[in-house]
Amino acid sequence: MNKNAFISIVIAVLTPLLSAENAIDPAERMADSMVYIESSRVGWEQLQPWRQTGVATVGTYGTAVGPTAVLTTAAPLSNAVSIRVRRHDQNEFIPAEITVIDYEANLCLLELDETAVQTPLKPVVFSDKFIRNRELTAFRLGSDGDITQARATLDRAEVRFSTVSFARQLQYVLTSPSRSTGAGELYCLDDVPVGIACWSSDSEVGLIPAETINRFLTAAAGTPYRGFGAIGFETTPLLDPAVRKYLQLPEDQRDGIYVTSVYTMGTGHLDLLAGDVILSIDGHRLNAHGRYEDQRYDRLGFEHLIARVPVGQTLEFVIWRNEKEESVDVEVLDIDAGKMLVPYYIYDRRPQYLVTGGFVFQVLTRDYMTLWGDGWQGKVPPHLFQYFRDRAFGPTDQRSDIVLLSYVLPTEANLGYHQLGRLVVSSVNGTDIGSFQHLYDALNDRSDRPFHVVEFELDSPTVVIPKAQLDAIDQQVMSLYGISEPSYIH
Repeated sequence: MNKNAFISIVIAVLTPLLSAENAIDPAERMADSMVYIESSRVGWEQLQPWRQTGVATVGTYGTAVGPTAVLTTAAPLSNAVSIRVRRHDQNEFIPAEITVIDYEANLCLLELDETAVQTPLKPVVFSDKFIRNRELTAFRLGSDGDITQARATLDRAEVRFSTVSFARQLQYVLTSPSRSTGAGELYCLDDVPVGIACWSSDSEVGLIPAETINRFLTAAAGTPYRGFGAIGFETTPLLDPAVRKYLQLPEDQRDGIYVTSVYTMGTGHLDLLAGDVILSIDGHRLNAHGRYEDQRYDRLGFEHLIARVPVGQTLEFVIWRNEKEESVDVEVLDIDAGKMLVPYYIYDRRPQYLVTGGFVFQVLTRDYMTLWGDGWQGKVPPHLFQYFRDRAFGPTDQRSDIVLLSYVLPTEANLGYHQLGRLVVSSVNGTDIGSFQHLYDALNDRSDRPFHVVEFELDSPTVVIPKAQLDAIDQQVMSLYGISEPSYIH
């Protein structure tokens, strides 16, 4: 048999097999990689923090990244008390537990109970392919066990705020989705996974891209998990020629973004100063808007240069300071939302509070301010909102919490104080209050002084709480208002 005849036979044999493989519905090929996630969530009321909210069940979507490991978005799993997963070929739900959850990246890694998994999942590998104006295919396994598909067009990449935290991360933005998209749906380019959905509207879909996902999975394999870098400073565009001249920047220097303030946490807070001009990060020149030219994505916000580097590594910042150019090695740091002066969120734990004499004390958080409803930023009392707007990222050793007298539960022991509320505590018994622990210790003082004296900011009235029969009054308040515990502190 000659060579050409042999090749003809091989082609004749393989062609039907290859055609059969290509004929398989893409949804069927993804079947062993898709799961439906059902999460039962219980939170805590902000106004009555001793009370839990009702159990809510939330459904979302996940993708296998290991034989029993599933990747999804973090938001639907906040405050989860139980999680179970369904596969396309298994009617019984499979218990699952959170391995790592990162609200700044909006990513969560689940581990399935391997004793309940009949056959291993088929893990996918994410690729950072990025081709503008190409159609992407979405896959999700519904609660009914069926896999559905959708289409959308990859339009651009940009740095955007996370939907669940203060972080600014790289996202792909898709346009013209063929149907509504749920969080956690897998999107593929030419059958190659490139990201999972994290938000959607009627006209656009946001994806957490493979670049971020792969960094998360790598970090999740380490102990402890260290998260993503976050900026520790505020900036503003440096467009005004007069300001550039005031800073003594060279006339031919058109790059650089102005640092308006520096936090007490996050990347750069130890190395930068208000008034610095950042000219470049990691060799990438920043324009006056703080954007740089990325080889793959074109112009991106400088935040991506920080978020893409593992926590603990260093980046070279070239800055303009004191009328000259300097190079500064900056350690990449993350931000723990729970350690903010005004926490952006408190997921997976209950709020701190203390009730004594009918006075309800709490910690100011962003969640607390959302009690004012839609558009809360314009409704929250200004003396509270300014802490969130201007000082949320500025905790110090002297002040790590903003402590409030939230409101007063009326009793005969607090007559005259019933209308007080939303006041920032400045001192108790002459001691400055810089944390909720300070308040707790001061109001549990067992000294011989007959009163607790609580003072507030803004020249608000002073509260005097008699100690006599305070224990009996607290028991009465707990019984009358259904308070299970008089206090909770982390």
